[in-house]
Parts: sequence; C-alpha cells; structure tokens
Amino acid sequence: MELFSSEVMVNDMETEPRCKWIDRHELRRLLALMLPLYVANLLHMGMGVTDTVVAGWSGELDLAAVAMGFSISGTVMIAGGAVLTILSAIISRLRGAGAEQKAGYILNNGKVLALCLTVVEVLIMFAGSFAFLFITDNVELATRAQHYVWYMLAGVPANLLMRVIMANFEGYGQTRPAMFVSLCGVLLNIPLNYILVFGWGNLPALGGAGCGLATAIINWCMCGCLLAIMLGSRMHRARARQMFALRRPDWRTVRHILRLGLPVGVASLCEMSFFSMVTLIMTPLGEVVVSAQQVAINVSGVIFMLPLSLSIAAAIRAAYHVGAGRSAAFGAMFRTLLVLTYGLVTCLMLATIVLRRDIVGLYTDSAVIVDMASVLLVYCAIYQIADATQAIMSGLLRGCHDTAIITWANLVSYWLIGLPLAYLLIRTDVIVPAMGAAGAWVSFIVSLSLTAVILSWRFVHTRRKVFAKP
Repeated sequence: MELFSSEVMVNDMETEPRCKWIDRHELRRLLALMLPLYVANLLHMGMGVTDTVVAGWSGELDLAAVAMGFSISGTVMIAGGAVLTILSAIISRLRGAGAEQKAGYILNNGKVLALCLTVVEVLIMFAGSFAFLFITDNVELATRAQHYVWYMLAGVPANLLMRVIMANFEGYGQTRPAMFVSLCGVLLNIPLNYILVFGWGNLPALGGAGCGLATAIINWCMCGCLLAIMLGSRMHRARARQMFALRRPDWRTVRHILRLGLPVGVASLCEMSFFSMVTLIMTPLGEVVVSAQQVAINVSGVIFMLPLSLSIAAAIRAAYHVGAGRSAAFGAMFRTLLVLTYGLVTCLMLATIVLRRDIVGLYTDSAVIVDMASVLLVYCAIYQIADATQAIMSGLLRGCHDTAIITWANLVSYWLIGLPLAYLLIRTDVIVPAMGAAGAWVSFIVSLSLTAVILSWRFVHTRRKVFAKP
C-alpha cells in the first residue's frame, strides 16, 4: 500500500445500491474524502492566523499593511485557484467513464491554463497594489502594503500549479496529500514568518511585508512537496510526467476547462467581495461594531470549512457517478450527503449557540465586544443550514459540469439583492429601524437562502438531464 493511498479506490464498482437514506459505502467514501480536506482547510486558515499574529507583534502599522495587502492578493489568488478546482471533477468523471488514460492530457492542459492565469493574477495584483496610495493618506502604510503584495507575486505560479497537482489526487479520491502539505506549510510558516518579519543574522527585517515573502516561499515548498509525492507514487508517476511534458497546448481543451472553471472563480470572487463590502458599510458604526463583526465573520469562516470540504467531496463523487452513468449510485450518494451534511451542521449550530460567549472570549476580553459578538453568533448559527445547502449544491453542480448557474446565483443573491439589503438594514430606517450589525447578518441569511434555493432548483433539473436516457 503506497503512502497517501486511499480506500476510496477500493470496491467503487459495486452493485447498484438499494434506496435508503444512508448508504454505508458512500458514507465511507464521503468521509474519507471530506475529513482530510477539512483538516487541510483548517490548517490553511491557521497560516493566515500566524501571519496576523506575527505582523501584530511587529506593530499596528505592519498589521494594517498585511490586512490591506491581503485584501487584494488573497482575493485574487483564491478566485484564481477556484477556477482550477474544476479539474478534480473532470478527472473523477473520466475515471467513472473508464477513460482515466486521458487524465494526464487534462492535467497538461490544466497546467497551461494555470500559467495563463498566472499572468492575469500578477497583472491584477501589481496594478491593484498602487490603489493603496489612494485609499490611505499614510504613505508608509501604503508602501508596506505594496511591498507585501509584491512579495506575494513570487508565489502566484506555485499556488496555481499546486492546485493542478492537487486536482490529480482529488480526482482519484485521495485527499490526504493536501492535508499533509498543509500541515508542513503551517509548521514552516511559523519560523519563516518570524525570521523574515524581524530579521535573523544577515537577513534584514522586512516587517509585515515579510509575511508576503514567507507565503510565497511556502507556496513553492508545498507545490514541490506535492509534486514529489506524485512522482514517488507508482499510481501517479506517469501522469506527473504527462503533466509537465513539453507538448503543444490543445487550446480547445484549455477553453473547455476555463469555461467550466471560470464561473466557480467568479462566484468565489462575488462571495468574498460581498462580505468585504458589508464590513465597509459597517465601518462608520465604530470600532466596537466592526470588531464584533470581525470576530463573528472569523467564527463563521471556521464553521464553513466543514460544508466547503463536503462540497469538494460531493463534486468528486458526483462526477464519478455521472461518468459511470450510475443513476442509482448517484442517488445513494446524494441522500447520504444530505444526512451527513445536515447532521453535522446541526451539531455545529447548537454548539455555536450554546458556547457562543466562550467562543467569543477566545478572541477578546472586552465585555462590550463579547456581548455584541455573542448576539451575532446566533444569526451566524441560523444561516448555517442555508450556507451548507448552497455549498453542497455548488459541489454537486460542479460534479455534473453545470457551473454557469453558480456565477449567476451568486451575482444576483449577493450583489443585486444582498448588498442593497445590507445597506438598508444596517444604516437606514427604510424597511425597519436601523439594525446595525444584526442587519448585516439578516442580509447574509437572505442572500444565502436565495442562493441555496436557486442552486437546488438547478440541481434537480441538471440531475434529470445528465441521467436522461438517449
């Protein structure tokens, strides 16, 4: 048995399951995929926490510079990486169809798309870094934020290539490599941040910008680590060679991957920018309100790692069954996914409500912030069902290769409805007396619920279509 091999590969072609709410086979498959992804996502968040803590030790100016720099670099890199997540669903679908010999060809063209996205991301991030000079009157702050972004540029190619390599493992139902490299990244991030921010020996202190350089170096290390695992595996070695073979790109295939993946990236951008804009709307309400909102958003982000991981697992399993044309197995997976998702999310909701003051106490000892953030966490708990629903429906639609609706659902729900509603509820008395921070969370609940309804309706239609008999 090879290191990082997964039981997901075993007994995948069993007989069609009977109709029941929980299928043990699918439950094992989903958990085997989801749990490593969940740990990897939490570890990835841990790297961001490390950046914040170390930058904070360096001073308020560096902490603000990292926050400003990440607002551009982080958003662009996450959105760009989201485009390439469709590769795992494409490879899984090929496996289901018995055409996995084409996986190396897909990875090779995915690599070409990653290089094209590198150029786009670098240009956007470099141009965006000059916006800091117009956002703030503090020239030193703007300069440090610029340097943070410029250092981050060095890690863009590695970040995108890493997404392509990771898609290979995920497409084959193996998510442990992602967990392993994320753990290595966190362990390396702590000393590397400290050395680059504060200096060591002949290395100069870079301040908050050092966090950007540390992230770039870690991206290359993680990419190299994943590639080494791929080359060292008998199962994946041939595809690694195919992926990096020098061959003429098939631009039709590249466009096909982009057509499926771009809506996912745009949807991710819409969602992230929506939450950021709502926070800006709240800024005039004062530091206490913004701080309470930031705590609640952070807690929500940690909770969301669970449905996000389930969404990726759902995309992989859905794509496999669609490729194999196994409608009954798809149905068993879907029912099991619903029970698993809502069971886990309900537990998280109850824990959030019951332990809300203790959770907020981990972030701050300010009684005022604790009181306000504790109320916001009740709203946070309420919207978890809608958030989880839209996440798994998005994953299922990716698995079915129906992604365009994801962009439109997010654009309409977040920007056309959610953002105006957030402003009206937070700052005005037009609908109800101004609700302040609570109004933001009401808008989140409405937006996420609408997204969940749209994507669920689309999934019902798409499921019938992909399994329709010719």
